[in-house]
Amino acid sequence: MPYLAPEIILTALAIVLLLLEAYGAISARSVGIWSLVGIAVAIVVTLFTEVGAEPMYFWTDPNAAEGTAGKGLYMWDATARFYKLFFLGTTGLVIWMSMESAAQPVGPKTQPIRAEFYILPLFVAAGMCLLASAADFMVLFVSLELVTITFYILVAYQRESATALEAGVKYLILGGLATAFLVMGIAYVAGFAGTTSFAGIIAKYNTPDHLPVAVALGLLMILVGFGFKIASVPFHLWAPDVYQGAPTPITAFLSVGSKAAGFIVLVRVLNEAFGPTAYATWGPALTAIAGCSLVLGNFAAMHQRNIKRMLAYSGVGHSGFILMAVLSGGVPDGPGIAQAGMTAVAVYLATYFLASLTAFLVITIVSPTPEEESIRSYNGLWQRSPLLAAALAASLISLAGIPPFAGFVGKLGAFVVALQFHHYGLFFIAAISAVAGLYYYLGVVKAMFWSEPLEVTPIQVSVPTQVLLTILIFLLIATGLCMEVFAWLVR
Repeated sequence: MPYLAPEIILTALAIVLLLLEAYGAISARSVGIWSLVGIAVAIVVTLFTEVGAEPMYFWTDPNAAEGTAGKGLYMWDATARFYKLFFLGTTGLVIWMSMESAAQPVGPKTQPIRAEFYILPLFVAAGMCLLASAADFMVLFVSLELVTITFYILVAYQRESATALEAGVKYLILGGLATAFLVMGIAYVAGFAGTTSFAGIIAKYNTPDHLPVAVALGLLMILVGFGFKIASVPFHLWAPDVYQGAPTPITAFLSVGSKAAGFIVLVRVLNEAFGPTAYATWGPALTAIAGCSLVLGNFAAMHQRNIKRMLAYSGVGHSGFILMAVLSGGVPDGPGIAQAGMTAVAVYLATYFLASLTAFLVITIVSPTPEEESIRSYNGLWQRSPLLAAALAASLISLAGIPPFAGFVGKLGAFVVALQFHHYGLFFIAAISAVAGLYYYLGVVKAMFWSEPLEVTPIQVSVPTQVLLTILIFLLIATGLCMEVFAWLVR
């Protein structure tokens, strides 16, 4: 079945590579190359898989009532294809970063990258692709746990480092707590609805009446679980330490892939399992979370001196901007989230993907050891490698939302949706937070171009990575200049 092709390709390839590596039949670098080839094949298959005007459902229950739980566990639509391509592209760039990281000198407490470091992201990508098509809470939970458990391993991969072990333990404990909230919420909702199917739940509760108290409580618990995945306040406490302690490629994966996975399941549940009636429950909660994320994320990032911790707090702020687009709900007889909001979420995530992964690719090269992650290490980077400085500057300016870079398109969409749906208070908070973001993003740019370098040794960059960085810089600029074309492609 072509609709399941990405999941099948990634899982089968990961198992084969694990077996080959276990018997010593393949080198670690070859595993990385074959992983990239498998991802490229999955991308091509996904691109050329037909998408109909209406969602297609699979694994249906023939005994279920027509129009309710019988729609199936797995769905295929344009949204699923977009996010599958997003996750595949993210995984490909993360594996590329990992191969680049393996070529860098390692410190005394840094474990060399082995083959499984390239294989485990394939399982993460398979789980994320399954999440994009989840139409039932059972599929959602199983695929989400596949992603989360694999991340537990990857975060603590550098087990010789106390910082990495601390990050792994924090992520494990807080991740387990978030999972407990999620399971309890699903139990409340599914128990009262009598089904775990999104279609069955919305058929029962998308009525003019308010949600039953138990179902509303279950929905709020589910939001707690998703809040951990997107690193929004007050569920963000794991992010700074985990971003700092994890290997840089995995930090990038958490920053982009895990956040996007959290948002796709969030919009799926609010759109497919709950209609506009439920907005009275989740709307005020997400409004408060968005406002707190914008303020705390951006203002806390201003005080960071470690570049990965700075990007962790800025990621919390970006979650607030994306939640502004999610809050385009509550329209009578409409979906849980309006189409304008869905498009704004996708556009923001796509621009965040380009900027954030570009930044982490540069960090992988410039800061191969934890001791070199201080922002001071980037002083005078322009003199050591003009390309790396230009790429990091382009990514940070994009994250700040300055035109004509890609990030401006994402922020503009979020602000327009906030005004369109009358979230004026949130709009004002976001505007102040965006100005605060200029301070710490441009502070790094200033250090790269106008500060004296701590060392003058030129940084060597491989030719393929030079080409990749050049392409990413071009995309960051072209996306901002051709915003209408880019938004059309996302839709």
